[in-house]
Order: sequence, then C-alpha cells, then structure tokens
Amino acid sequence: MSDWQHDLRNELNLILYANSIAREALAQGQIDDVRSGLDRIDMAVVQCGALLDRMTIGGSPRQGETGTAPRG
Repeated sequence: MSDWQHDLRNELNLILYANSIAREALAQGQIDDVRSGLDRIDMAVVQCGALLDRMTIGGSPRQGETGTAPRG
C-alpha cells in the first residue's frame, strides 16, 4: 500500500469514527458534540478529496508529481 493510500484509509477511518461519535451525541442531545463531529467529518472529506486530486485512476501519479499526497 502506498503512502497516499494509507493516508486515504486513515481519513476514511476518521470519517467513520467521527460519524459514530456524532450519532451517539445526537442520541444524547449533545448538539455541540454533534457539531464537532460533523466538523471533523468535513475536514476529513476535504482531505480525501485532496489526496484523490493528486492521483490518477490506477494509482499512478500525475505527470510531474511524486505520487505522495500532502499529510494533514
């Protein structure tokens, strides 16, 4: 697994974790915690997009790039 794939997997795991926390907070009426979880999800989705923007289909770097995405 390449660095960018590992980074993408980490961001996706963060989305799942933050979603679970936000759902639990919502069930308990903790609106501030829900907002915090949604903010985490938003940031992770943006980071996933940035990772994918740097790569082409098939995992090959775009011309002139090294194939590693920035870490956030």
